[in-house]
Amino acid sequence: MSSMTDDQRKSTRIPVQFDVSIVHDEDYLISFTRDISADGMFINTPTPVPSGENVSLSFAMGVGKEISVEARVVWVNLDGPEIDRGMGVKFVNVSPSTKKSILLLVNRIAILPDDAPIN
Repeated sequence: MSSMTDDQRKSTRIPVQFDVSIVHDEDYLISFTRDISADGMFINTPTPVPSGENVSLSFAMGVGKEISVEARVVWVNLDGPEIDRGMGVKFVNVSPSTKKSILLLVNRIAILPDDAPIN
């Protein structure tokens, strides 16, 4: 599967780095994001889950409430600099309240100045 271009995305991805917990089968991994949108995120990891697989994600920023969501791995990159290695995921079966929480998070990040602390 080829990598997804910005033109194929419905939502703008906002660059931000925070911890994300990933559960796939019986494996548990803590990694970090490179960016997020209302529809998905890019997760930096040297051991991405194969494309097409489903994962459970949990993440929070600062003092915000934890968000738990199911996602599907839509593309994987193992090449290039470490910051480019990982997997792009699309959120699936998102409840309206979870979608609202993600949108609030994305909108909050989008308006912060680059040097503002996230808390």
